Amino acid sequence: MEKVLVISSNKKASETLVNFLRESFGCSIRLAESAYQAKTALDSDTATELVVINSPLMDESGIEIAEYIIKNTAANCILIIKEDDAEKLSSSQNGSGIIFVGKPFSKSLLYQLIKTVDIAVTRSLKLYHENLRLEQKITEIQTIDKAKFMLMQYRDMTEDEAHSYVEQYAMNKRKKKSIAALEIIDKLSEKYL
Repeated sequence: MEKVLVISSNKKASETLVNFLRESFGCSIRLAESAYQAKTALDSDTATELVVINSPLMDESGIEIAEYIIKNTAANCILIIKEDDAEKLSSSQNGSGIIFVGKPFSKSLLYQLIKTVDIAVTRSLKLYHENLRLEQKITEIQTIDKAKFMLMQYRDMTEDEAHSYVEQYAMNKRKKKSIAALEIIDKLSEKYL
């Protein structure tokens, strides 16, 4: 985990949380004292992976900003709140995505929660990048197929001939097949469309 935002109106709690996060995870930490400052910070940097809120804040309880974070950002959110409130909110906000931690809590509990979030973020990023790679591959295949279809339509080639033509063109031009296919599409579009 690289980017963390700590929201706390209590200076001593802020300092403790920041030191704990730096020592335990070595992440880049920004600090906000109010929900307003937090919204501004989140809007200016959308790469924040985790927000830790020490409730209450000077301008709200902390629940509203937690809901804002879950709805409007990709960041995970841990809300540190009084034990009684944590139990009530945890049951009423079930499935919201906010992680409630009751005060007082142990450092080991917070460490385990953040470590779990870190693992989930890392796995999600791997899946996201794999998904992007697969989408790019699909786009390349579609481009090659379009070039082959246009060759079959406008140059009366069979599918095998069109396939060989695209491969040969790519080899001769020393380009990826998808790039070569785009060039073929452009040339055929200029001539026939």
